Amino acid sequence: MAENKTRKGEMARPKGDASVTAARKLQILQAAFEVFSSKGFRGGSLAQVADLVGISEAGVLHHFKSKSDLLIAVLEYRDQITQEVAHITDDMSGIEFVSGWFDLVEFNVSHPGIVELYCIVSAEATAEDHPAHEFFKRRYEYVIGISTKLIADLAKRGYLKNNLEPSDVARSLIALSDGLQVQWLLDRKWDMLEEHKNFFRATLSDTGISAAKL
Repeated sequence: MAENKTRKGEMARPKGDASVTAARKLQILQAAFEVFSSKGFRGGSLAQVADLVGISEAGVLHHFKSKSDLLIAVLEYRDQITQEVAHITDDMSGIEFVSGWFDLVEFNVSHPGIVELYCIVSAEATAEDHPAHEFFKRRYEYVIGISTKLIADLAKRGYLKNNLEPSDVARSLIALSDGLQVQWLLDRKWDMLEEHKNFFRATLSDTGISAAKL
């Protein structure tokens, strides 16, 4: 019985250990974010992540099973950050969607690392053997789906030009946004937010433009 008690004592985690673990995982995520956003998944290494945190590669792998798992966690972390800014949900109105989209663009402009991560890794992930390939396929399906639904709400309210199909507008918006991000990374002197506003000025009806305060 005494031996069992000793083992239990040895296995018990000190109070507060969970918060320490969570803090360490966040440090690793932030370091990996920096590495992958500047060098991509292929060019970045666990050693570079570990050096930024001040731990060993084994220490990184203690929290994330593999480099691939760490990348997916970083991408989910990025989406969490942007969702907290835009608050885009499928139960909001189309006008709220437009406002949230502009909030997201403004946030991205002030956080170029987020834009760099997305552009670099999404381009790499077009290869079927890339660990984030399925992540981006699911992400595009989700983003196009929710954007189509909310743009359809604009059409229902008479805020979209009559000859436009919501699904076509949604795909065009996302394609425009992705392309503008690459161009902006190459030349940050021009106004990426204004280009997005021009897109909605071209697709919304006069009443929609007024409701979106454009």
